[in-house]
Amino acid sequence: MNQILDTTEEKLRGWCKRIDRSLLAAVSLAALAGMLLAHAFAFMNLFPNHDSTVVVFDAQWTMYTLGRWAQNLYFPLIRGKIAAPWLIGLFSTVYIAVSGYCIASLLRLRRNAAVLMTALLACCATVTALLATYNLWTDAHLMGMVLACLGVFCLEKAKPVPGFCVAAVLFCGCLAFYQAYIQFALGLFLLVLVRQALEDTPWRTWLLHGVRALASLAAGAVLYLISVKVSLALTGYQLADTGNGLVQLLRLGPAAILAGIPATYKNFFQTLLGYSGWNDRGMRVATALMLLLTLWGLFVRLRGQKRRAVVQTLLAVVLLPLGLNVVYLLASGNVYILMQHALFLVYALPLMLLSGQELPNPPRALWRWCGAALCVFLIGRMLICANGAYVYTKFVYDQTARQMTTVMAEVQKLPGYEEGTTPVAFVGDFTDSLFAYHDPAFSHYEEGDLHQVNSAVTYDGTIKWWFQHVMGSTANVVADQAQLNAWAEDARVEEMPVYPYDGYCAMIDGTAVVRIS
Repeated sequence: MNQILDTTEEKLRGWCKRIDRSLLAAVSLAALAGMLLAHAFAFMNLFPNHDSTVVVFDAQWTMYTLGRWAQNLYFPLIRGKIAAPWLIGLFSTVYIAVSGYCIASLLRLRRNAAVLMTALLACCATVTALLATYNLWTDAHLMGMVLACLGVFCLEKAKPVPGFCVAAVLFCGCLAFYQAYIQFALGLFLLVLVRQALEDTPWRTWLLHGVRALASLAAGAVLYLISVKVSLALTGYQLADTGNGLVQLLRLGPAAILAGIPATYKNFFQTLLGYSGWNDRGMRVATALMLLLTLWGLFVRLRGQKRRAVVQTLLAVVLLPLGLNVVYLLASGNVYILMQHALFLVYALPLMLLSGQELPNPPRALWRWCGAALCVFLIGRMLICANGAYVYTKFVYDQTARQMTTVMAEVQKLPGYEEGTTPVAFVGDFTDSLFAYHDPAFSHYEEGDLHQVNSAVTYDGTIKWWFQHVMGSTANVVADQAQLNAWAEDARVEEMPVYPYDGYCAMIDGTAVVRIS
């Protein structure tokens, strides 16, 4: 027994000695600085809205039906069930730092490039959308990113058989947290293949490396599917047949996959170069220049190389957008920014190309400074976008809180109303009513794709969570959409004025009905 412990200790010490401590310190500081500068407001304020009105995690059945069973273990055992903003920020920062180290180590980025890449992943729109609207799940999603990056790291750095087995388990864990983050593994594998091609790797070695990577991902997927079946068998639930569920993936056939590949490439470039609430003109121009810098870097690095290296590099680069955005293909186009965090890994390609010593010596520093300047500009724009998003979300939350307080004060005056006993039905669409927050100055957030909404209460589930968690109210609110739809079609309700005009709330058949829109 002592011999086994001693052997294990020696192995752990060996692993620790192989860690580049200066690189780890650099990316950790970058993660901390990026997360604080971009998201400190979200870490120090609580503004529940939309899905984040689930201030206390109680959606276990939802996670099982979506195939994200690992979250049901993560919250009670690691982070805790309460959506404490500062704790979420702490865990998220650690996960960004670990991912940044794995990426930098695998791609052999220079320390400055590693710092910039880590900061980009910390400040980008995906993290902003999570913290603004889905803050309860932020660190759980980023745990998926860590597991994907660690899986690639283990496969590349560890011995063949143990590395393969550990990588498969980690990929399974990534899928069980949030399936879309497996794109980090795909993207990293392709970037590693680019790096190997530039190092004049023979065809057999290069292809076997790619096959081994795909095999580890396939093994992880098989383990994941088995784990999903086990979790459903133990709980008695079924997979959700929804836009973000796994059932639609099972319907995909070869023809649909082939037909969706061009659209996947198109969406990749549209997301990075097209307008949205988080991607203003300056960011689009900077990204376009980074892509041009990538082409220039490829030209410089491949000039004079063997044909084999050129073909290998171009093949991996062409597949990179597909790997980083494969969720678009698998989800039949039903994607949003939360599922596309891996897209920002594309900035690692120019940073990797410009990190090599093969660049001509006189302009080498100039090209690297150009890449660094563009990254700093992108990070700056991301900081501005994130802080503006949180200000908008806080205004929406405050507006909803005031409106709900006013509405419930009127409901309590209705004859025959009894708190906790009388059902209260909110009829209508909160986001399309005078109940919602509107300010033209924030229109790019309201209309953008950061998943921000103009009312903290949106659908039936959020009504329940708002009263239960946010207001701490005992009101017997109706949180079933079928019942709310039935009330909306009632002729007596249709004759009622909408909020905030007189008569917007009334007692009908023993139910306090509030007509929102």
